[in-house]
Amino acid sequence: MSDDLKNKQKLTHRPTTRREFLAQGLIAGLTYTFAPSILSLLDQRLNGEALAQAFDCGGLPALNLKVPVIIFDLSGGANFSGSNIIVGDRGGQNAFLPPVDYETLGLPAAMTPDKPGMTNSELGLMFHSDSGILRGIQSTASTVVRSRVDGAIFCTSSADDTGNNPHNPMYWLAKAGAGGDLGDLIGTRNTISGGNSAAPKGSINPTKQPITITSPNDAVSLVNAGRLSTLLTQDKVKRVMKATERLSGRQLERFNTLTLPEQVRQLVQCGYLSSQDIVGRYTPEQINPTTDALVTQAFNNIANDGNQSRTATIAKLVLDGNIGVGTIEKGGYDYHTNDRAVGEQRDLEAGELIGRVLTLANLKAKDVLIYVITDGGVSSNQVADNSAGGRGKFAWTGDSSQRSSSFMLLYRHAGRAPLRVAGRRQIGAYKTGGSVDNFAAITSNSVVNLNKTIVANFLALHGQEGELASIVGDNPFGGQLDQYLIFNKIR
Repeated sequence: MSDDLKNKQKLTHRPTTRREFLAQGLIAGLTYTFAPSILSLLDQRLNGEALAQAFDCGGLPALNLKVPVIIFDLSGGANFSGSNIIVGDRGGQNAFLPPVDYETLGLPAAMTPDKPGMTNSELGLMFHSDSGILRGIQSTASTVVRSRVDGAIFCTSSADDTGNNPHNPMYWLAKAGAGGDLGDLIGTRNTISGGNSAAPKGSINPTKQPITITSPNDAVSLVNAGRLSTLLTQDKVKRVMKATERLSGRQLERFNTLTLPEQVRQLVQCGYLSSQDIVGRYTPEQINPTTDALVTQAFNNIANDGNQSRTATIAKLVLDGNIGVGTIEKGGYDYHTNDRAVGEQRDLEAGELIGRVLTLANLKAKDVLIYVITDGGVSSNQVADNSAGGRGKFAWTGDSSQRSSSFMLLYRHAGRAPLRVAGRRQIGAYKTGGSVDNFAAITSNSVVNLNKTIVANFLALHGQEGELASIVGDNPFGGQLDQYLIFNKIR
């Protein structure tokens, strides 16, 4: 019989022996198609096929020690520039464009940023005072929380309405050290990036593909049997595996259908494991956002609001150090409704979710870096929408890749992070006509270089910007890297 045929028979054969049941439990791997089983990992440990380094029972996997990162992916081509976040020419946010140029960015003459009261800098980063995103943040994050936030806008042109825009830097961020005890990456969509926009091809590591999280119930499945198995000494591994030899196939099959926290709990109760703090960290109550009082304080409608449910789950796992980077996709940002009211409501909703994440970071006394991306941009037709929802602003009518951008907000619990250069919160620029100046910066016409800028800024928060080339493969900024960094080291 050929080796291929033997292997095929192994895959289709119903498991009957202890080793076959253990192997089946291992099939789950990174995607957790089946329930993960700690027994399969212990069996490999015992036979020298898996993790080489073991730790004494009682030590726990390290939580994320880097600044947690949450990425909001607003799919469709949202407006960030002008009507939400102020953009200027090469002089920065305060170097306003001619007032007429803001009309294509949705602002009538009476609301352009040069007019009194039309800007707001309470988040450090300058927003339009009537920004839908800002109003959303203000409605869900307190004045104290907002006083600890600063940020930057990145003026970069990108294609419209496509998931092929490589906007998501999550893999490079994980390589730069953003990881957790349950995994590195999660997202709300079953895609290579966990969201709508893609990740740069050169960054993708298939072994770190994000696990999809769409509800609090999904969180428990993130508990990683492979990492827990390293907590046990070889002697304890032998004790557990010796005990399984006395179990019937039916008993093993039933054990392998349990969630991993339940498996660990049973092993503790039977005396095979003695580390109660392992169970304490990984019970459903510890992982589930609906049983976390701080989460339910920041997110007041998890049960009935899908956006809150998804965002709360991602935010808890990332802020608790279980995961390094989480992507939250929110659709409906193409604004193809020939009015302004729909876009204003979408922006408000995004701002509310961002504000809730900032509030949760404050309640948990954690820093967090929020990065907001979208595929493309949008332009207005200079026709005002005077409805209550339209707020007298110009209607959004068409895609515009040359009016795109992304932005980040950094919440630092100890107080607003110090800027690298006073007043520098804009990378790249807009030009006369109200579009991206594609020659203002190395990032202006390259989404891949934009990703590298975000990674560089993440590294700079830890004083490690000099490691950029080892993370992303090169340093396209050369000796000018400092000009692309927003904040000084904060930890």
